[in-house]
Amino acid sequence: MDTYGSGSKAWMGFMAAVLAAFMAGCGGDEIFGTTGGAGGPGPAGAGPALGTASGYGIAATAGVTNTPTAPNTTISGDVVLDPTLTCNAVAVPGGAGTAGFGLCGGNAPTLNGTVVITGGVATTVKADMNAAFLSITPPAGPPAAGSRGGATNLPAGTTLGAPTGSALVLHDNWFVPGIYQSLTSILITGDLTLDAQGNSSAVFIFQSSSSVGTAANARILLINGARASNVYWQAASSATLGTGTVWQGNILAAASSTINTVATSCGRLWAGAWVGGAGAFVFDSNVVSVPGHPSAPVGCQ
Repeated sequence: MDTYGSGSKAWMGFMAAVLAAFMAGCGGDEIFGTTGGAGGPGPAGAGPALGTASGYGIAATAGVTNTPTAPNTTISGDVVLDPTLTCNAVAVPGGAGTAGFGLCGGNAPTLNGTVVITGGVATTVKADMNAAFLSITPPAGPPAAGSRGGATNLPAGTTLGAPTGSALVLHDNWFVPGIYQSLTSILITGDLTLDAQGNSSAVFIFQSSSSVGTAANARILLINGARASNVYWQAASSATLGTGTVWQGNILAAASSTINTVATSCGRLWAGAWVGGAGAFVFDSNVVSVPGHPSAPVGCQ
């Protein structure tokens, strides 16, 4: 039995509870330079400027695949495909709504938005995605030099989260606004709670030197004013959401993205967000929404 590990975990849980009570008693947000409600972005600084890419829920540079299972995938937000213009290996014509995906092998995703393909608009959107990606990438990268330093380092081979109902442990299954970096990958199992401490403008940035992923049925939980629109996950390689995952936040992946059966995302999922990457996108009965989109599920902000 790991007596030291058990005692350390209990002690961290106790200290997390003490910290939470202290912050509540001291006005919480004042510690982060805000005064409650909608304040400043907190210690992470402002989120990335998304520019023309703001309304895009899906990006792929190497085509998309939609697995033909029910219920069909639904996307609320625009889609940019460039340079590979395929859906289920069938050419995509672009345009408004589901028809923008073309035949897609008989299984086009349901789309509340527009598919934009190679051209001036696509080029501008991709440039803004790349700029956003680099603006939340560490100065030393990877995959290239970025401009967002000052992160709290997470243990190598980072596994975050805990079973539902577990005590909140800071930097394990409970995070307050800030920048957090793993020098390897980030894998989320169970529940991970993001606590804005009463500041709905608070920003969370997670940087992974490799991949971002979840185990089956993992959940991101937002409390005390946290919003998916203010959460960013930078993946230096790929992103994979496990079956049944409930995801919150925007993933900017340099390479491919896969979202497994019935996983949902309140947040943009961009494959090939970095100009030097190549990203295919795979769906399987999913719901993906730009936070705040008129067709997004209730509460997706």
